[in-house]
Amino acid sequence: MIRTIAVRIWRDIKKYIWCAVALAVYYVLMHILLPASCPLILTTGFPCAGCGMTRAVWFILTGQFARAFYMNPTAFVIVLFAGYCFFCRYIKGVPVKGFVVGIILVFVLLLLAYFIRMYLYFPDRVPYVYTRGNLLEQRIPGYDDFVRQVFF
Repeated sequence: MIRTIAVRIWRDIKKYIWCAVALAVYYVLMHILLPASCPLILTTGFPCAGCGMTRAVWFILTGQFARAFYMNPTAFVIVLFAGYCFFCRYIKGVPVKGFVVGIILVFVLLLLAYFIRMYLYFPDRVPYVYTRGNLLEQRIPGYDDFVRQVFF
């Protein structure tokens, strides 16, 4: 049983290694060259729907559930969905039923949580803060003044 699971996992690792390498290179380069790894923050200064997700998942995995919820409540749904997908694909060895519906549901919940949290917490609560020095602020005269008038 364990060997079968390992074979399934190894087969996917070999199939998608290029994706993992590309993400790793992106992550390293963004952290070395730029102050943030999120293109939306770098461009507009605004947090994205996934802001705080890495920290939230880490907090879930280390049993710090309140901190995870604070960072991004959608992380719980994503972890549960990923666990379901892992169980179906690797433990049972069957296709994930409802995968597309699950992805759509996760995406809708992510956006819903984003808009609620932006309304409630922006721009004063991490991770929903405005990042100054973004690309639009540097390139468009008056962008910073516009953002301040609308959001602050």
